[in-house]
Amino acid sequence: MVWLQRFFFLFCIFTLLLIKAPDLEAQVLFTGQILDLRTNKSFGGTGQKWNFRPGDSPIAPASPGESDDEDPDFESIAPLRFSNALPVLTDEVKNGWISGFQIQTSWDRVRDGDGEVYFPNFAEYFQKYKGYGWYRTEILISQDDLRSRFKSRYLTLRLGQISQADAVYWNGHFIGSTGLALDTTSDTILEDRYLFADKTRFYRIPVGQIKTSEPNVLAVRVFSKYPLSPGLSHDKYYISSQRYSERAEYWNDFKKIFVIVLTMLLGAFYLYWQFLFRKDEHATIYFAIGSFFMAVNTLFQSQIIYSILNDGFWIKKIEYATWIGLTHFLFNFVVQFAQVHKGWIRRANFFVDGMGIIAFVAVFLFPDLYTLSRFFFFWSFLTIILGLSLCYIVFLGRKIPAMGTVSFGMLIMVGLILNDVLVELQWELYPNETFMKDYAFAGFSISVALSIIGNMVASRKLVEKQKEEKDRLSRYFSPEVMETIVNDAIKLGGEEREIATLFSDIVGFTTFSEKNSPAVVLASLNTIFESLSDLIFHYSATLDKFIGDAIMAFWGAPTKTDLDAYHAIACAVDMQKRMVQINKDLGLPPETFRLRIGVNFGDAIVGNIGSVRRMDYTVIGDAVNTAARLESHGTPGRVVVSEAAFLAAGGDTYIKYDETKELTLKGKAEPVKVYYITEVLKRDM
Repeated sequence: MVWLQRFFFLFCIFTLLLIKAPDLEAQVLFTGQILDLRTNKSFGGTGQKWNFRPGDSPIAPASPGESDDEDPDFESIAPLRFSNALPVLTDEVKNGWISGFQIQTSWDRVRDGDGEVYFPNFAEYFQKYKGYGWYRTEILISQDDLRSRFKSRYLTLRLGQISQADAVYWNGHFIGSTGLALDTTSDTILEDRYLFADKTRFYRIPVGQIKTSEPNVLAVRVFSKYPLSPGLSHDKYYISSQRYSERAEYWNDFKKIFVIVLTMLLGAFYLYWQFLFRKDEHATIYFAIGSFFMAVNTLFQSQIIYSILNDGFWIKKIEYATWIGLTHFLFNFVVQFAQVHKGWIRRANFFVDGMGIIAFVAVFLFPDLYTLSRFFFFWSFLTIILGLSLCYIVFLGRKIPAMGTVSFGMLIMVGLILNDVLVELQWELYPNETFMKDYAFAGFSISVALSIIGNMVASRKLVEKQKEEKDRLSRYFSPEVMETIVNDAIKLGGEEREIATLFSDIVGFTTFSEKNSPAVVLASLNTIFESLSDLIFHYSATLDKFIGDAIMAFWGAPTKTDLDAYHAIACAVDMQKRMVQINKDLGLPPETFRLRIGVNFGDAIVGNIGSVRRMDYTVIGDAVNTAARLESHGTPGRVVVSEAAFLAAGGDTYIKYDETKELTLKGKAEPVKVYYITEVLKRDM
């Protein structure tokens, strides 16, 4: 099957990437304009050497006459000077530094030369050091770097996801912070709302503080309240020109905004699709709501949210809650899309939905960031179970149109989410450091959009095919019968209804046939039937059949109205008028062709009569036979109507006549009173 081939092909590619992963470089960057600060070697460089020291630093006294910072944003607040931040360490703080520390690994995984972990227990670390630590590195920047590499003296320092709070010093001068304010004293335990574990830091380096003749010292004071990837864990660390950093940040924001707008548009499109075409299907509703949750989740994972909401704890709450909602709506979407409605799957789905509601509410009730994160970590195992169950559901729904495309997109999404899991775990064999969860859902959304577009194309072809079928059937059946046939609602059998029946016969056609060639006769007959058929359909009749040069039509089935008899008589009168025009159109003398028409109203059996392999939608019964007898006893150019039809049409209030008779008809014991109709007055329809 095609979808199985796609799965196998993608699985092979993913496996090859994992095999080749150790040979790839981490965090490939445009290093032509940046100075990479990562430990990993890249593009032939030796890598950046970092040192780490647990605990906080003593405060250093300010030098006489020295201005620590001239940034007016700080107003009257003077930043604290820490000894660990000075360009040259004093004797009292030279000891205790760990050399060659890899910033791509959190500090609770730092090992010494014997392979022993320095800080295996974060609780002990926090109790001893209050969660503080310092990083230092020396950075060489030459005049040639400013001219040819950065092409600017205005430089920006980019630090990725650093612990939960940080304060940054360049050559001993405070240049920015997240969570840790410029006057945060030692041993201060920050509230959870000041912890911004996922925020990317951009700090402007003062032009006057850039040294080209000696190394620049970058010192980062970090604080971790909980064992959640403490320290410099992953992401990009580099120095670039201010223009480059603005361009890079703009591009990052653009990608996030693109994902947000894309998911919102897809959600709105699916709701529109549901409203127009699939009112009885819930799959599009689930996916639309899931798309809106994904848009909010992407927003709360982006850097944009930090300029809107300055509370790291609530940012995490909403991020986790929207991801939980997204997961459950996505699960419901796949179940509905695959059209899997087995009893145990339905019960399991109710259980999963209940768990999702509980988890969604619980996220907003947790008192601290650590409990929230641990809950989300364990809840993530539920998503693994859901993912495995979705594989089984996809298998059950494998015959659904476009299921292969949806499955392909789902596999891509799972693979990209797995990337985030590996990044979070800092798997040593996995080199990539970029989270891709939001792009994963965007890719899946595109695959679903492609599947829906495919279904729309298929639906359009089906509509065109049905239209062609209707055009073909309209030559044989009335519109009502045609719709019944197209909708495949035909069953052998019938029912009793009140039916208005019309029989007409062409007078003069036999004589015309004797005097003209068969081709001329056939063409003239087709012209007459086409014109009269249009008129019959105009009055919403069911054109039963052509019998030689006669026509049989009836009203009251498949659709019944109170005006069936009235429409039958009005149609008959107009047919007589139309016959005059037909003679003119054929270039024949007046009254070459004339009609005898009989109309009756009464109970008859209507339905599909015949066999399963060959049936006719028609009417039978005494009322039909009476209409045929009226036509045979009629006068050419006049309309003969039974008393039953006359009264059912509204009597002389709407029907005008010039003569009445009592006719003795074959099969009737009593004479039948008939009316010769001259005019039908308009009435409220």
